[in-house]
Amino acid sequence: MSTPALITAAVLFLIVFGTACYAIFYLKSTPVRIAAVLLAMGSLVAAMAPVIRILAEPVPAPIAARTLTTAVTALPLDGRPGKGK
Repeated sequence: MSTPALITAAVLFLIVFGTACYAIFYLKSTPVRIAAVLLAMGSLVAAMAPVIRILAEPVPAPIAARTLTTAVTALPLDGRPGKGK
């Protein structure tokens, strides 16, 4: 896993767990709400697994573009065939 991918994953996890701590701190008086927050955070972490997997994949090298061009002779505007070169 490359360094930017590790930083991104770490920031995502910090945001998720920071949000969980914040919610639990302000909902500590109602256990049912805390359970709902924990369930929601668990779902969020499970949904983040594919994102981390995508970030961990190596980036393929770019493919050089190849173009083939063909010379086209333009006809004069009056409709007569042009002179060959």
